[in-house]
Amino acid sequence: MATIVKEKEVGAESLADGAKSIKTFRKSKELEDFYRFINENGLRREAHHALDFIHSKLQKPKKKSRGRKAKKIQ
Repeated sequence: MATIVKEKEVGAESLADGAKSIKTFRKSKELEDFYRFINENGLRREAHHALDFIHSKLQKPKKKSRGRKAKKIQ
C-alpha cells in the first residue's frame, strides 16, 4: 500500500514538472510511451482523430468579423 501512495506522489510531481514547458513535455517518458503504444497497436488513425478533437475543443473561438456597413446615400 505504501508503494501505491509513493507512486501517486511521484506521478503528481512529474506531471507538475512536465507542465513547466512544452520542451520538457515533448521529451517526457509518458509521451514517448504513448507514441510507442499507438505505433505498436496500429492506432495512428484513431489517435489522429482523438487529438484533432481535443485540439478543436481547446482552441479559442475565432472572432466573427462583421464587415463594413454599406454607406447610406441621402
